[in-house]
Amino acid sequence: MKQEMININANLVAEPTFSSFEKEGEEVEVVNFTLVKKYGKGKEYINCAAYGEKSEKAKDFEKGDLIHIFGYFKKREKEGKTYKNFVVKSYNKIEKKEESEEE
Repeated sequence: MKQEMININANLVAEPTFSSFEKEGEEVEVVNFTLVKKYGKGKEYINCAAYGEKSEKAKDFEKGDLIHIFGYFKKREKEGKTYKNFVVKSYNKIEKKEESEEE
């Protein structure tokens, strides 16, 4: 089944958490973080995970940063509950534009 790839810009809720797990005898680094996207009077929280070398980029992220993510949503069931997680294929921090002091 082909995943629908999407782009999202949202703010980082808290500092990312880093961990690792073993897959097929190799250690895989993972970073987990949550973004919040505000629209109208509502909010949507997006739980994200980036694996392998992609996890390194998040080490410079801070709470409140505007982050651009590209990837897909993955759903899984566990103990009768459905969990939705965003698998990050690429991402970056969107830098705030500095106001130029030229007049």
